[in-house]
Amino acid sequence: MSAHRYLLILGSGTDGAAQLARARAALAGEGRILALSPMISGGSVVAGDPHRYANQALLFETALERTAFNARLKALEVELGRHPGDAACAIDLDLAREYAPDGELRWENPAKLGHPVFVDLAAQVAPVR
Repeated sequence: MSAHRYLLILGSGTDGAAQLARARAALAGEGRILALSPMISGGSVVAGDPHRYANQALLFETALERTAFNARLKALEVELGRHPGDAACAIDLDLAREYAPDGELRWENPAKLGHPVFVDLAAQVAPVR
């Protein structure tokens, strides 16, 4: 079974650092973290959203192909307390990029990297090659 490498952007508007730690622990059952950015806290990147968020990027390796892994991420969000319509997002596990085994960029979701904060976090764990 081959391994797949992904860039994930994690975010939480509820319990910040603690919720990101729970997310990393949940992800451990799906594969392994290869690199982790520092966690940052700040205002929302969405205009008009008054909530504060904790964000972090990580490079992750798993046996799951992209479609199956993305579905698993959405299931983990629910397991970690995310509910549709929450005012402040309990947890967000976004699949932003996929890399080839040699580190070459294979796929990217530009919508997940649409803000300089996320681009900076991503560059700390998995620069684009």
